[in-house]
Amino acid sequence: MIDGNAIIHRAYHSMPKNLSSRGELTNAVYGFALTLIRVIEDLKPKYLVCSFDLAGPTFRHEKYEKYKATRIKADQELYDQIPRVRQLIEIMGIKIFEQSGFEADDLIGTVIKKVDKKAINTYIVTGDKDAYQLLNHQVFIYDLKSRPGDPRIVDEETVVKKYALKPKDFVDLKALAGDSSDNIPGVPGIGDKTATELIKKFGNLDQIYRIIENSQTDGIKPRVVELLKKYKDQAYLSRELGQIHPDVKIDFNLEDCCFGDYDKDKLKEFFLDLNFRSLVARFAKDRVEEKPATAVQKQDQQLKLL
Repeated sequence: MIDGNAIIHRAYHSMPKNLSSRGELTNAVYGFALTLIRVIEDLKPKYLVCSFDLAGPTFRHEKYEKYKATRIKADQELYDQIPRVRQLIEIMGIKIFEQSGFEADDLIGTVIKKVDKKAINTYIVTGDKDAYQLLNHQVFIYDLKSRPGDPRIVDEETVVKKYALKPKDFVDLKALAGDSSDNIPGVPGIGDKTATELIKKFGNLDQIYRIIENSQTDGIKPRVVELLKKYKDQAYLSRELGQIHPDVKIDFNLEDCCFGDYDKDKLKEFFLDLNFRSLVARFAKDRVEEKPATAVQKQDQQLKLL
């Protein structure tokens, strides 16, 4: 499962602003292609799909009009490259899932739910911790933000070891502590540390409020109790905003998502058109005349930037 928007944004901000021979900016496209290469070589997927956010409000905006209101709009130069990224995905025969009113995470969650009863290991390619809530015994994250020494593949155990929280707890963490990147309010005055302590000690959001309603608040500071009481509705709204909804109505057939049957000549033409000569050898039938060692060295250096 490729989180298309996450990779495009990361590639755009990580890669040098190279131009094609026609003066077309291609850094996001190139970075996306490099990531795709790494994913395919590392995971060797039988099925491969990509999801995108679409322009316009989602159901979350309808519930809370300030949702993501503080986000700064990305450069137009990034948006201008999205059609080229989509062209690459289509040439490679990768199935795209997107739906007006929903986010890419919701589509990822929906596809995962549809294959849940099948014996298929699923990897979410993203750098977004929101996807943690989807982890289970056969769902993993291929972490784009992993640092040297950190595991590239994140599973349930990795999350528990690093954060002392189970993957399912991250929805309630956001409900309590909020999320400034998405402008999810949470409970004012409660940060990640306090929220984590509450969840570890008392359980999920429902259990925390059940304790408060029963006046069994030993172990919770009086100030925190008052904040929780005052902002209860906001906490539950925040949980709803932060929760991935895996029930988007899509036309899904697993066999339509098989990966591997694509026109290599057409892909070669696409790479050459954008001056991505070093990528041709990875996917195309014929190599382009260049020094192989130089191409590999250059590509390895650029992969490290991602």
